[in-house]
Order: sequence, then C-alpha cells, then structure tokens
Amino acid sequence: MCGHNHPFGAVSIKGQNLSSAPHRLSGFTLLEMSIVLLIMGLLLGSVMRPMGGAIKERQRSETQMLLVEIREAIIGFASVHRRLPCPVSAATAGTLQGNAQCVIEHGYVPAAVLGVSGQYNDDGLLVDSWGQPIGYHVSLSDANDNGLPDFTTTDEMRQVGMQNLTPGYEVCDATNCSQLRANNLPAVLVSDAGTAHTSADEIENRDGDTRFVSRDLDLAGQDQFDDIVIWLSGNILYTRLLQAQVLP
Repeated sequence: MCGHNHPFGAVSIKGQNLSSAPHRLSGFTLLEMSIVLLIMGLLLGSVMRPMGGAIKERQRSETQMLLVEIREAIIGFASVHRRLPCPVSAATAGTLQGNAQCVIEHGYVPAAVLGVSGQYNDDGLLVDSWGQPIGYHVSLSDANDNGLPDFTTTDEMRQVGMQNLTPGYEVCDATNCSQLRANNLPAVLVSDAGTAHTSADEIENRDGDTRFVSRDLDLAGQDQFDDIVIWLSGNILYTRLLQAQVLP
C-alpha cells in the first residue's frame, strides 16, 4: 500500500503537512490580538473625540442661553421692583428678598426671586451645565453719597437720575485691559465652566473688584480661559426702565 492511503499517516497537500494545521488555525496569537485591540482603540478614539467636542460645545451653548435668560429676568425684576436684585450667598440662596438694603456686591444668582428654571446644587444655587454656581455681581455705586446703593435700593436710580448714575464695572480682553469691551456696567454674570481657575484672566473674574475679563475659549498652555461672561449694559437697562416708566 502507498503511504498516502494509510489511515493514520500524515496527509500532504502541495507539500504542506496538515497534521500541524489545527495549531495554526485555532485562534489569534497574542501579537495579533494586540494589533486588533490597538486598531479598535484608535477607531474608538477617533469617534469619541468629536463626540466629546460636541458635548462641550453643547454645554457652552446651553450655559450661554441660561445667562441671557438670567439677564432678562434681572431686567424684568428691576422693571417691577425699581431696583436690581441683590446677589445671594450659599447660606441665603433660597431666601426671598424684601426691600432691605443690599450690602452684597459679589455673590450668586438670586434664582428664588428671579424665578429662573434650571439645575440647582445642594445649597440651592442655580448652576451652569458643569454644575458650578453662576456668579452674579452688581454695582453698589452711590453717586449722591447718601449711603444707599444706587442700583439695589428701591427708587434710588430715579432719585439720582440717569445722567448721574456711575456703575463701576468694566469688561476687558485681559487682566491688563489692553482692550476695553464694555464699561459703566451695573451687573455682570460669570459661569465658571469646566476648568480650574488658575490663569490670571480667570482669577480676575473672582477677585472681588470691578474688572472682569471676557475672551475666546483657550484651553492651551498656562493662560487657559473658558469662563463665560455676559453683562448688563447700563444703556439697555435704562431704556427698558424708561419703557416700564420706572425712570423719568
């Protein structure tokens, strides 16, 4: 009998011994698996990066719209109460404000009196899309030096007169204010957004003075900036209060 007819003999096809085939076809080697996992990781990363960017852009857009809504609510409050609302602290977040004189210049949005819908933290403070309380800063300027803040005291804007009101806030492009974006502002709103506040421009928005910084989103290097800042123009406020017959 010839060797290839033996039932237990090794069978050769085109010079290959098929007795070793089960070992070669049984699965991937570790090297092959590593290559497959690497490719899958690269593909997944290429998909997730655009998704992450879209989520961040949506968060910024939603927060921007919320700040605009808050600004409109502040103007509406002023039209009814003849003054701007006072900022709140974490301890007074849910307190409804009466006509008591405001002594808080830098704090958070008084959502309880404005009736703005949104998400709140455990302290009852209205938060942005990243869960951070939204800063609200209101000028306590006193043009006639009578001890009553012009913008947060009922009817004081009328008593002082539009031409004499001197709100002291300004918004610049940087801490050194190489370019002034707006000045004579009665109020400013600031969202912390998503990063730590380590750059000089971000610290400027939290140092308790009258200058704020607003510039393009920048997440590179040591001068990162992602704050979202909008402000209440004095001219817009006065126009709306004239329309509401709060100001003469």
